[in-house]
Amino acid sequence: MPETIDLVIPNVVEFNLKRELLDFDPGVESDLVEHGTGLTDQCVFWSTENRVLVLPAGWSPEWLADVHAGLGGSVPPVVSPVPRTGRLVHDLLHDDVALAALHAATAGARVVRFVSFGASPELYSLAALVRGQGRDVRLDVAEPEHYWSCEYLESKTSCVDLASHLPGFRVPRGISVASWEQLKGAVTAIAGQGGRAVVKSMYGVGGYGSAVAQSEADGTVRRFWQSLRREPFFGTFPLIVQDYVEHAADVPAVDVLVEDGEEPRMEFSALGVDGLRYRSLVLGPGVLDSGLEGRLRALGTAVHAFARSLGYRGWLTVDCLLGLDGDLYVTEINARRSGAMHAVALAHRWADESPVAYVHDALPLRLPGAASYTAHVRPVFEELWARGVRAYPSTVRALGGHRPSLGIVACAGSGAEAERIADEAHRAVNAAVAGAPSAVSRPTAGSRV
Repeated sequence: MPETIDLVIPNVVEFNLKRELLDFDPGVESDLVEHGTGLTDQCVFWSTENRVLVLPAGWSPEWLADVHAGLGGSVPPVVSPVPRTGRLVHDLLHDDVALAALHAATAGARVVRFVSFGASPELYSLAALVRGQGRDVRLDVAEPEHYWSCEYLESKTSCVDLASHLPGFRVPRGISVASWEQLKGAVTAIAGQGGRAVVKSMYGVGGYGSAVAQSEADGTVRRFWQSLRREPFFGTFPLIVQDYVEHAADVPAVDVLVEDGEEPRMEFSALGVDGLRYRSLVLGPGVLDSGLEGRLRALGTAVHAFARSLGYRGWLTVDCLLGLDGDLYVTEINARRSGAMHAVALAHRWADESPVAYVHDALPLRLPGAASYTAHVRPVFEELWARGVRAYPSTVRALGGHRPSLGIVACAGSGAEAERIADEAHRAVNAAVAGAPSAVSRPTAGSRV
């Protein structure tokens, strides 16, 4: 056993559920557990060091072996607690058998480095337990006394504050409201006759927690109020009402690693969205023009310095809009690892030949309940791997969801080529599920191992 080992903990579900002011009903909580659990397997790409994976029950051994064979590494030990609540670390802390397996898997390592999705109270409890076993634990999030900074930066209200702290940090014009009466008035004032406003809750997941209010012909916004009732993240105040900024189709973002050093590591990406909902992303050289990347770099440097002054540590993401007026507007900060992290790791792994990565977390599949990894997904990717194509299924446990889907990450010499690879793999899997013959195109230069 090496002296240092990474403990990879995709605590997506408990991070998304740790909203003290929000009281989710059992149906919403179940949806969030299914959604978050479906994304946890992406963590296998986060670390290339000696590691132990903590995965929710239900992971596919065949998929895990295939991915590691394609990456040229061995499958690490996996610890899976009994899924009592769906909150990964919570369930681990209440499972003596899983804790014993974790102790055995890390035995001999003096230093245990946490590689987590984001800070949560249970994560600190697990760190204390591992320290109690005589290990030197290195957190990848803020220390417990600075946990407040994680919660603060994660909230939408932090963006409004930072606009007054940081030069060049711009947000759409807005009004903060604390009651339904104030919300009604603010929406009417900002949307105006025939206009639009964006209403944001303090927290959200994947675009949920934001809604567009559009004034109708008679001056009402009745469809907005109907949609608001269906959004669980609007269950408490304050809410923020902002101008709707007309913007380019893709959304620029910068992932920033906040560590003790003053020079931040930054990764730039373009997010594809459907309305306000995140759909996909592409990152790597040339994805953004140099001028926009320079503006994002300046913004990321400023946010890094501010977050670091609060005691924040770890990855965070700054999501923006590039307005048609040419201005760059910040829409939110995500104080955690983003959905770009597995793409970042793969793009860096193959930076010399396939430096651009494309990610789609939930490509829909036909025939609910019919898709199988071994029967339908694996053959498609085996054909790609045999040709040297760098593409992987990343969320295969979502095959069995009530809305079955497949996540894919692909690397190539350009964003268009990586997206084409992912699209053709998706169509080939759907054809396989439907029982139709299919084949994927041969890759172009820059997409081979």
